[in-house]
Amino acid sequence: MTTAIIGATGRIGSAVARGLLGAGQPVRVLVRDPGKAGRLFGDSPGVEIRAVQLDDPVAVAEGLAGAGQAFLAMGSVGIEANLQRTVIQAAASVPRFRQLVRLSVLNAGPDSLGINQRGHWSIDFAARAAGIGYTTIRPSIFSASMLAGAAEIKATRTWTGLADRGRVALSHTADVVEVAIRVLTDPATWGQHHELTGPQPMSWPEALEILSGELGQTVTFRTTDSFGLVQRLVAAGVAPGMAELLVTREWAIVAGENDRTTTTVRDLTGHPPRTVEEFLHEQRDAFR
Repeated sequence: MTTAIIGATGRIGSAVARGLLGAGQPVRVLVRDPGKAGRLFGDSPGVEIRAVQLDDPVAVAEGLAGAGQAFLAMGSVGIEANLQRTVIQAAASVPRFRQLVRLSVLNAGPDSLGINQRGHWSIDFAARAAGIGYTTIRPSIFSASMLAGAAEIKATRTWTGLADRGRVALSHTADVVEVAIRVLTDPATWGQHHELTGPQPMSWPEALEILSGELGQTVTFRTTDSFGLVQRLVAAGVAPGMAELLVTREWAIVAGENDRTTTTVRDLTGHPPRTVEEFLHEQRDAFR
């Protein structure tokens, strides 16, 4: 059965598409920019690239027709949040469409301090109202989010943020991709919220201690206030809305919302979640 993927040119969506193709599963990518998708997937056997206006529910429904399930990997705020709701509306109109699997975030809920968590909960609400077959994959903050500090760390051996306390069991991208592929290909996992974490909660300063060992140089965490962090992020080219999202992510960490672990990665993949040590060893050159 063909899997449709929306968000297939992003980091997670493209990796899920490649994983499915590698397993011999046909994939249809619904994209706004078929040229970009063509450069990513080339002439890979089993992939179908369709140009679709994602703000047009009729066009999206036509793109989903004939696919048994779909994977949706987009942002939870701004235009991408609205496009996700359009996809949900479209999926509800497609006969014999079985399951929408959506990339969400750990602790999605209406009362989180994090804008991202509240945004994903709002999209879940839309899916419940639409009455579609629906599953979410909810990873904790990605270990790859540390790459956002790479330029500052390389230049100053410091990383500036808010959360000098509070802990999170960072998720490895590869684990999230493996779980997504398992869920998309196993109907027994459908209709659930799969919450993923790494193996061990740690603070940003603790993660930087690991990076310091990897680099052989001390990297320290430097705190600033919320407005100061927004100013730094915007000056670095981050859109204001995304900067606000990142600040509230830090609030949620400090509040302890992320200080827990789950067994989901092991349960669905058969191996323990990858560690921050593994990630930082893989990416050490980005911080040198």
